[in-house]
Amino acid sequence: MGDQLAFRLWVVWTGEGRLAVEAAVSVACWCDTDHTTHDVDAFRLLVDEENSLPGAFRARAERLTGWLADPGDADHWRTRAGLPTRRPR
Repeated sequence: MGDQLAFRLWVVWTGEGRLAVEAAVSVACWCDTDHTTHDVDAFRLLVDEENSLPGAFRARAERLTGWLADPGDADHWRTRAGLPTRRPR
């Protein structure tokens, strides 16, 4: 499996039937037990009376933009989250 660093922004229905906007950074898993990926930073904002869908999307997009300003190295994010860094081959 190759390395992975993914930045995601999406609109979802929650288990409670509410609309939310989520943003996340995920990396490939290098744990002894393969979890496939880990979300190392994630935020969910529910759409409600205080947060419109456009407002929630804009807030999560701004968070995503901030993440993109951080280093684009997956090991940086693993270290930040306390996960094992990539094993040497």
